Amino acid sequence: MSIVLLLTDAPEPAADVLPSLSLLSHSVRSAPASATAAADGPGADALLIDARRDLVQVRRLLRLLRSAEMNVPILAVVTEGGWAAVTADWGADDVILHTAGPGEVDARLRLALPARSGPVIWSSMRRPTPRGCADGRST
Repeated sequence: MSIVLLLTDAPEPAADVLPSLSLLSHSVRSAPASATAAADGPGADALLIDARRDLVQVRRLLRLLRSAEMNVPILAVVTEGGWAAVTADWGADDVILHTAGPGEVDARLRLALPARSGPVIWSSMRRPTPRGCADGRST
């Protein structure tokens, strides 16, 4: 379970921003969509930014958060219309469609978390070794 901070200025409840998030075991807190709220709030494992409405303001906020070198993954929650507008220079680590199901939301959060703490090392996975070669090189 991770702690997720949802930054939104939407008048509706946080569960309406990304409904499937309420079905998962993550602890979700909401705060106003500002860099101050992200920095002053208690430590979160990930930030979700409500990018369903004011894309210009959200882009500004994402760039500000990225320049502040936040040590948590930042994911933007978009509508289908906003999907095409988001580009890599916005500074989001990932983008989630607001209608995404619980499996996708959970997978994106899980995959984003280690991305901020360095590369994932798959020590338990090994390439098959050809017969007769201890080091894996072919004869």
